[in-house]
Amino acid sequence: MDQTNARGSWWIRLTAPPGTANYDQAPTYQERDRLRRAGLTSIVAPAVFIAPLLLVQQISDPGTLAAVISLMIVSVLALFLNRLGRQQFAALLLILSMEAIIEGTIATAQGGLGSGWLLTFDLFAVPLVGAGVLLKRSYIWFFVLLHIAFILGDFYILPHTKDLQDLVALWHGPSIAFARPIILQILLGPLTFLAIRSMDQAIDRANRAEEVAALEREIANSKQQLERDAQTLREALAQMASGNFKVRAQVPQGTVLWDIARSINNMLQRLERYGMSEHELNRTRQEAQILASALDDLAAGRRPLWPNRTGTLLDPIIDRLTAMSGSVAPNRSAQAQPTAQPHRPPTQQLPRRQP
Repeated sequence: MDQTNARGSWWIRLTAPPGTANYDQAPTYQERDRLRRAGLTSIVAPAVFIAPLLLVQQISDPGTLAAVISLMIVSVLALFLNRLGRQQFAALLLILSMEAIIEGTIATAQGGLGSGWLLTFDLFAVPLVGAGVLLKRSYIWFFVLLHIAFILGDFYILPHTKDLQDLVALWHGPSIAFARPIILQILLGPLTFLAIRSMDQAIDRANRAEEVAALEREIANSKQQLERDAQTLREALAQMASGNFKVRAQVPQGTVLWDIARSINNMLQRLERYGMSEHELNRTRQEAQILASALDDLAAGRRPLWPNRTGTLLDPIIDRLTAMSGSVAPNRSAQAQPTAQPHRPPTQQLPRRQP
């Protein structure tokens, strides 16, 4: 059944749940199977609606006419339930209504069971096949037993017309009346079961093949992602080996190597902080040596050459020493120049006062 056929897709959209026309794209096997059966129900129900008009023996009979109208109403109701997603209930309603129509027509036959009604027993094959198609295949055995019970019950309980009595007498036993329909049920039941089981197994194999293909694609994608993440880690480690501790391994969270990348990034962060601390320590050591030389100059009475501010821990000490000495820190590259004595005018002696 090609439910995606454009010529019938409008009917599927009208009488089946959403997504039935593309049931093979459903995410799970159970959902695909439910939608597939819903599409079958949408196709079988119109056939159940039309078929009684072609099979009735006496359309003028009030009972038969009432049964045909009832079956048509049930078919429309089944389509409505199927559209609401109640596929199994709709299918049971269709099949049981066919059972009721066939059995009711035989049980209410005027004058009793006649030889002409024996062919009606064969119609029990229709709901049997319908049960296998629209329901799970385990229902087939129930309907086989139910049909055999109907056939035997009708023959032994209902009154017989004279033509049926003559037919039984002619064939030396009653089996002529019910042997054919019972044989049909005994043969058709297992054959329908095997056919439906083979179809279900084929669908299962197709679903497993799709799952395997999807799994293979997922594994291939995971492998590619793993290779990309491994290459990212290799590049980060190469940068770290060259002394670049600012690099980070950009690996997507949730992937296989994400925990490793996070550990490497934490290590790189610590190494970066360690490198900055080591650099600051070296600068502090250099400034400390310059400061010690300036203090030696100060102690010797020479003008000290204070170091510049470089953002180290010695900056506050340099500021205070500069302020205490009353000097402005010259450029570190400037050379010390001898200090010239300021020119003073000669001191004039004041005349002493005479006593």
